[in-house]
Amino acid sequence: MHTETHVLTFTRSMDRALQVKSYRNAVDLLIDGISSQTRRQRGWSFDEDVAGYQEIPATDSPRRYQWKLNIEFASATIKPNATEFPSIVYTLYGRAIKPAGGRWELTEVDGKPYAPPSDAETVGLKLEADQIGYSDCEIPADWDSHFEHLYGLDSHIARVKAALAAGISSSWRNRFNTVLSGPPGCGKSDIALSMKEALGDGAVLSFDATATTAAGLIKTLNDLEIMPRVIIFEEIEKASPDALVPLLGIADQRGEINKTTARGEVQKSVKALCIATVNDMDLFNRLQAGALASRFSNKVYFKRPGREVSMRILRREIQKVDGDQEWAEPALDYCENHGIEDVREMISICLCGADGLLDGSFQKMMDETGTPQD
Repeated sequence: MHTETHVLTFTRSMDRALQVKSYRNAVDLLIDGISSQTRRQRGWSFDEDVAGYQEIPATDSPRRYQWKLNIEFASATIKPNATEFPSIVYTLYGRAIKPAGGRWELTEVDGKPYAPPSDAETVGLKLEADQIGYSDCEIPADWDSHFEHLYGLDSHIARVKAALAAGISSSWRNRFNTVLSGPPGCGKSDIALSMKEALGDGAVLSFDATATTAAGLIKTLNDLEIMPRVIIFEEIEKASPDALVPLLGIADQRGEINKTTARGEVQKSVKALCIATVNDMDLFNRLQAGALASRFSNKVYFKRPGREVSMRILRREIQKVDGDQEWAEPALDYCENHGIEDVREMISICLCGADGLLDGSFQKMMDETGTPQD
């Protein structure tokens, strides 16, 4: 049995009395950020000392406060590597001095003054996947309820769920990135957003690829206290050329972002399952000479819904506004006669037409104002 215990002491000087709420928020954030599921599985535990914060004598400031964090490791099969605990300490040091961390200074480690590592040591102190703080991610018992509003997409939802289950069961070693492709308005984004709702905001991070730059993507991920387990990229094929470079790294099985600085190459692990929506699959396949598409092994295709599914969707939307279910039939007939396949346009015609669909007045209005057909 391998065990070790450590005590970290945090101190803060203040001009006024410490507010219990701000202290509590900072401590909870620090512990939650470092106590990832992977660390706990390895044998690490993190607990605030039962004494809580203490006011201690100060000669150079009006008030000084202190609290301690107990860190323990216990495992019958695993022994921490040489950089694991120093990396945890350095991560806590960096987070504690930020406003969100309460501006606490890590002053002692196991009773000895703490000195942060030098710039050279910091570059060498690269956090491995099991040392990064990740949000817990589990498929909830009410998973199906988050997708009840979607019709005809049971198999598509099951494919996404299977990729999640494969990631969870392998402690995220297996990350079968998933691309949801097909024409606009067929349910791709709806499934992605419903999945985010089911898993929770902390477990899922979303990017609109059309408005994401490489710098913005890297900064967002580097600034996170707790990393997500799922990253959604909406319309990934429309990402700017500069954003494709970090995207390749994130979607790769190595799962990391790289940034060259004046002090050296800094890396950060991003062991997240990528979910991307794509309208133009041909364009997606050509990006980076096919390198990006090759990283998405779980390919899920969507087609336009048939009449039965479209009818169910229209009836659902009518019910939401307490409308007349009789609107659905003429709305769908008009769409079929005019080659309108986008469900979003069908809903617009149905709800805007309303009673005008029943006497044909709205259809006439549409014909008079619609785009000329070739």
